[in-house]
Amino acid sequence: MATLTAQVAATTSPDNWNLAAGASKVAAVTSPDDDATTYLSSGSSSDTIQTFTVSPALSTGDTITQIDITARARRSGGSNANFKVGYAFTPNGGGSQSDESSNNLSTNSWTDFTSSFSSLSVVWGSALTIYIKNTQAKSVDVTTLNITITYTPGGGGGSAQPPRTLHQVRMRINA
Repeated sequence: MATLTAQVAATTSPDNWNLAAGASKVAAVTSPDDDATTYLSSGSSSDTIQTFTVSPALSTGDTITQIDITARARRSGGSNANFKVGYAFTPNGGGSQSDESSNNLSTNSWTDFTSSFSSLSVVWGSALTIYIKNTQAKSVDVTTLNITITYTPGGGGGSAQPPRTLHQVRMRINA
């Protein structure tokens, strides 16, 4: 098993959260955690979604076994607010793989929330996105959003032949 942590690369649709502080939405949620210096705000409408593309250093054939999405968030209004995170990507061979967390409850302090999606066995393909969604008519701020992927390189071993030396190849040809 191997793990990698990837930062967001660009915004994509739906793109509904506001840049509250910072130079760009991507910079606002990229590590390191800088809390109130750069962050996004959901606004006070329910079900606002902010989606980002992610370009993880995975190879076709790597088998994803777990995804963890970490959001550093707080409420920005007078009462605690719920939010969810989720992901989607295209597995090798087509189709789609996606999931969404249960509600996370943000309070008035910046807190790290990690949502884990385990027991996966999906061969990586392409087009990974992650999102954060406000699920109440209360405002949520986010200052960091990233994804950690646990995977087995090369599709888990498969039935491929091991590499052979030139000498072994010549012996097989001459046999």
